[in-house]
Amino acid sequence: MNHQPTSEKRHDLSRAPQQSLQYRPGQLHPYLPGGIPADSGDLAKLLAPPKLVDEPAYPRTLAGGVVGLATSHHLDPQQRATTLRVLATVPHITYQGTTTDLAGRPGLAFQVVADGSTSTLVIDPATGELLAAKEWIDGRRQPGLFSYILILERGHTSTDHLPPYTTGAE
Repeated sequence: MNHQPTSEKRHDLSRAPQQSLQYRPGQLHPYLPGGIPADSGDLAKLLAPPKLVDEPAYPRTLAGGVVGLATSHHLDPQQRATTLRVLATVPHITYQGTTTDLAGRPGLAFQVVADGSTSTLVIDPATGELLAAKEWIDGRRQPGLFSYILILERGHTSTDHLPPYTTGAE
């Protein structure tokens, strides 16, 4: 069964009210402790332990690490380039051509099939930023969409002045 959103659901997504989640200092913990290495080999070792390189899940783990890093850090252009070099080292990663994410933005699709799942990362060709990532479970028992991450906007500020913190939808 293919659980992809219909065109009506995509339209609903575009009309959904925008919500912004802001974190106060100390609330958001980075994906990696310390800085992000400039060397793609060093970064790959932090994202997926080298001792797992021969395991079936290693390609998925490494690609998942790139997604985790992109969703928890505001990466500058050099850091994005390093993460793209890490993606280039993922065993069995394939370029799937151009695609659009659920928000309709064009991107380059890269796919990793490993350990019973298919992960697809959609990268903005102009900036190298991750636009979306999905994981599809390929098993015989219950195949289907496992997760979909859609990054609509990202940013950071140099000020510590934030509006009052809210925990739910307004």
